[in-house]
Amino acid sequence: MFLILLMVLFTIIGYFLFWLPPAIGGAIAFGIFFGILIRGLYFLFNINKRIIKALPTQKELELEDFMKELKEKKF
Repeated sequence: MFLILLMVLFTIIGYFLFWLPPAIGGAIAFGIFFGILIRGLYFLFNINKRIIKALPTQKELELEDFMKELKEKKF
């Protein structure tokens, strides 16, 4: 439902931009495009941060391998 509302809203804004002078309409369109681009990069940065937190560190992986080796040797 929210997607349909956004589609209608941007259609109205696009129709409105056609009636403005090119300099003003272009500036508004550039601002909308640049804002969406920055917001998308912000979301990708947050997703990257969350993935990095969820992954094990190199030290944890080395410790896990070491523990496996100890179990295999069985002194």
